[in-house]
Formats: sequence, C-alpha cells, structure tokens
Amino acid sequence: MIRAASLAALAILAGCATVAPPTASPPPGYLSSAQIEPLAAAISALELSTETSPAPEPSPDRWWLAIAHAELRPPFAAQHFDCALGTRLSARPRPGLTRLMNRLLSDATALTRDVARRHAPRARPITLDPSLQPCQRITPAMAAGSAYPAAGAVAGTLYGEAFAVLAPERAEAVRHIGEAIGDSRAVCRMNSEQDVLAGQQGGRGLFATISRSPEFQADLEVARTEIDAARAEGLTSPACAAERRALGPAGDQLGRGLTSDP
Repeated sequence: MIRAASLAALAILAGCATVAPPTASPPPGYLSSAQIEPLAAAISALELSTETSPAPEPSPDRWWLAIAHAELRPPFAAQHFDCALGTRLSARPRPGLTRLMNRLLSDATALTRDVARRHAPRARPITLDPSLQPCQRITPAMAAGSAYPAAGAVAGTLYGEAFAVLAPERAEAVRHIGEAIGDSRAVCRMNSEQDVLAGQQGGRGLFATISRSPEFQADLEVARTEIDAARAEGLTSPACAAERRALGPAGDQLGRGLTSDP
C-alpha cells in the first residue's frame, strides 16, 4: 500500500511540473464588489448545523491527490484538468488560459472574503482537533481563518465550469474534477463537508454571473484557442492512472472516456 501511494505521489507530482511561474500580481476579477455582494449574502444566509466532523480517512491515493489539489494558483491549477481533457497543459505556456484562471481566482477570493465578513467565523477541522493531519503546510493565519465557505471549492467549481465551456464535449469530466478539487479540502481536514458544499454553490453562482461578462467572453475565446492547440499536441499526463485510482469508480469511468475522442 505504501509503495502504491508513493508511486501515485510521484505520478501526480510529475504531472504538476510546469514551464511558467504563477502570475506575481493576478489581474482583477471579472465582477465588481456590487455584483459579488448579493452572491455573498446568499451564501452567508444558508442555515448550517454545528457539525464540523472531518471527512473519513481517505485512501493513500486520494490523500496524495488532495495534496496536489491544494495548489490552486494558475498556471499550476490548470494541470488538474489534464486527464479530463486528454492533454498536458504544462507542455508550454498558455498565457490566455492563465489570465482567465487568474481572474476567476480573484473573483473566488473576493466572494470568500465577503462571506467571511458577513458570517460568524467557522473553525477548521484541524483547529477543532489538533491531532488531525492536514495535507499542506499551515500558517497561523490559515489555522485561525474561517473555514466557511471553502475557498478551494469556490475556485475548483469556477475552474470546472470554465473548462466545461472551453471543451463542452468533456463538460461532465471537467466538472467532476472541479468538484473533486473542492472535496479535497475536506480530505485535507481544512474544511467540513458543509463548507465545501457552500463553496461549490458559491462557485456556480459566481460563474452564472461571470459568464455574462463581455471581458470573460473575450478571454474565453483566447483560452479556447490555446486549449484546442494543447489537445492537438497529442500529449498526456503521467498522473492520470493515479488520479483514476484516487477517484475510484468515477475516476475509472473518466479514464475510459479518455481512451478515444468523442
């Protein structure tokens, strides 16, 4: 089991190699604060139980995938969708895609901060139970910050929705990965299931508003050209077998879907 987990880790980390550093100063998001405020208010108003139990013990493969999913910065985060798209986005720079994802991440961050401002702080599982092992290095600010909503779930959902538009014939597969990125925050003991579900709902609401932005539509066309070019290169990611194991039957189905073009 340990050897299998180690091999999975190597495959996932190999898939996370990239040729360009993340943007030092991300561009602003697509939405104004006035557009984000009603979405944040809706998420803040959701009724929550006091239950913040951590996720069940994950398999070693799922644990390593959660470690990889903790990287949400573009261009690194684009590689989480390599297997669903049947390509390898890190083969060369994709500046248009990176710009689009950076702007989506800015909107995700703005929503999370607005909700945190409105909502009573919600402790993270690792804060409630210090014996829990997180899947990433934790700073004091992260440990003390509110877990609600799960920022990673907001971003993962936004990315998944964007890739579904960029490659509509793979929409189900990329949305599944976007959801898995959010689920990984619970696997990492950083958020409860409720935090993740609220983040996913917030991400879908954000995308519905963002998709009406002319700036987003313009960036989308540039990114679509890059995605089409990447898929034409015929490259694949070495992390796909590990990802399929980590995601179980859904991952196996995803893998079978990538054996031939639709």
